[in-house]
Amino acid sequence: MTVTGRAQDAPVPSGTPAQEAPKPAAAPKRPATAPTKAATAPTKSATAPAKPAATPVRHAAPSSPPVPGTVPINRTVIVLDPAHGGVDSGSQISDTTVEKNVTLALAFRLRSLLTARGFSVVMTRDEDAPAVPNAAGSALTLDDRAGIANHAHAAACLVLHATRSGNGVHLYRSELEASKGQPFVVPWLAAQAAWVPQSQLLENQMTGAFSRSGLALGASRASVRPIDSLTCPALVVELAPSGDDADSINDTDYQQRVALAIAGELLFWQNQVQPPVRLDPPARAAVGQAAPSDAAGAQP
Repeated sequence: MTVTGRAQDAPVPSGTPAQEAPKPAAAPKRPATAPTKAATAPTKSATAPAKPAATPVRHAAPSSPPVPGTVPINRTVIVLDPAHGGVDSGSQISDTTVEKNVTLALAFRLRSLLTARGFSVVMTRDEDAPAVPNAAGSALTLDDRAGIANHAHAAACLVLHATRSGNGVHLYRSELEASKGQPFVVPWLAAQAAWVPQSQLLENQMTGAFSRSGLALGASRASVRPIDSLTCPALVVELAPSGDDADSINDTDYQQRVALAIAGELLFWQNQVQPPVRLDPPARAAVGQAAPSDAAGAQP
């Protein structure tokens, strides 16, 4: 996050008093029928009165408090975070299916549909191996994923998970209480607070999209990292099997229906999302005191 201090009021320019033009010497009287110099002198406008030869007065604009800015957002960017990967397989869906493969497969379907609709898609990983390995075969850390997402300033971030419990799609938004705006110093584990109202609105709209598609749905709140550290509208999208067979979670038609519902709603969402205001920094105790640094990765 770019650290910006409170905007300072512009200096009020002082006005320059009008100076009275020197009076010309009295001229001898002319006959009434003789044209006067003023009558025959050309004017710029027939209706405009002659301007006095005086220095104009500059009026200062009244000062007002600065209008708080909003957090930047890229309406055509979507972040997809396929959970797990590498040595982190996630949950065991069935004897032959693990969570990390389901989340990546769903992410690929979503990326294809979103790109076709004009979005730029940022994926935290696009293969089983980690995009930014920290050690041989290690998965991205949760902080790594949040950092990638936050640098994109996306219209939405979807954290993709999978489970063998229940059916259909489970949606979760953060359990954090909404804040009035994004603070000057963004707390890493509560960065989502400023975006909670937008995340809730996105959840409501996604709920309607899944219902219209005839997909089983559950919506709730949960503290699932890294969602609490995200500075954009964010939801956890957890895919469950479509029926009693756990491996139905891999069904091509089923995953495509889910992806189509999400992509269609995000196309509408990009024109609805409204970023929160950026709150002013707190008053400093002394002139010249250094500004505190942002939480790492919350905003570039």
